[in-house]
Amino acid sequence: MKISRIVLGLGLSLLISSHLVHAKSRNCNASEKAQGDAYLLRIETDQALKASLIHEHLPLGIPQSLVPSSTEEILVNGGYVMAYDHDLRTSLWTGYHLTLADREGVKGKERVNCFRPDPRIEVDGPVLSDYKEPVFDRGHLANDADLKDELIEQINSYVMTNMSPQQCRFNRGIWLSAENLVRQWASRYKDIYVITGAIYDQDGDRVRDADSRATKMLSSNGKQNVGVPSGYYKVVYRPLSDGTVAAIGMLLDNTNEKHGNKWSDTGPYLQSKAVPLEYIEDVADLSLFDEGYKHLLVQDIANWDFSKGGSNMEYSCK
Repeated sequence: MKISRIVLGLGLSLLISSHLVHAKSRNCNASEKAQGDAYLLRIETDQALKASLIHEHLPLGIPQSLVPSSTEEILVNGGYVMAYDHDLRTSLWTGYHLTLADREGVKGKERVNCFRPDPRIEVDGPVLSDYKEPVFDRGHLANDADLKDELIEQINSYVMTNMSPQQCRFNRGIWLSAENLVRQWASRYKDIYVITGAIYDQDGDRVRDADSRATKMLSSNGKQNVGVPSGYYKVVYRPLSDGTVAAIGMLLDNTNEKHGNKWSDTGPYLQSKAVPLEYIEDVADLSLFDEGYKHLLVQDIANWDFSKGGSNMEYSCK
């Protein structure tokens, strides 16, 4: 991600080279966590930096909610942008730029777990105990694997505002398959933009449920704070040589159904879940792009290669 130049300019050196231990996973340390939080707070106070990052990750405009709300706010995290909802205590969407260079930059790097509260949300912020229950995974909206080319971006993918309650086989199965597919597209097409979002439509009427009607996850401490989405979507777009923009959307239900862990099973299923962007906008009560760009969108599934993906971890769920 291009944030690396900005981070260096701010003097937030993470001494990344000292952490390139080729292990599968580790936890962040106190210093890394503090530096990640400091960078989030730094962005919050630097309007020029914030605007630059928004333009980097959302060149066709910031998705706009069509439901009047005073509880939603845009948060800029360096490696991605998101819309946090204080009522649901999770984000409605995230968006980021993903390139071939980013994909090359992750090779040999480990997962660095750094789950923690978002330092910018002093009231109505999700905490780790909200997810202490037996059903749901802490699912990333902007995922670790797409952001680990820069350590500060990676550890800031673990703020709890970026987490969303996902069924086990969804998070570790078909959703992971979708993430693998998007990474393949970044490698193949070299320059893509990804918007990932949550759907709240428990009654299936294609109208976003009011926040007050959302199903809330029940924590072991008896609290019900975090809204549980009925589904999730991924919208991916990339510029074409003729000045138009190839775009595709996939909409998936947040269920514990089995889809298989091999790409030969999940690839065709994901292709079958491609839907018009207008459908996603309708069910999410959202305008994905500024109106001035929508005439450039080319929605043709033939523009997207579904032949390569990767296996998932559905087998790890009970």
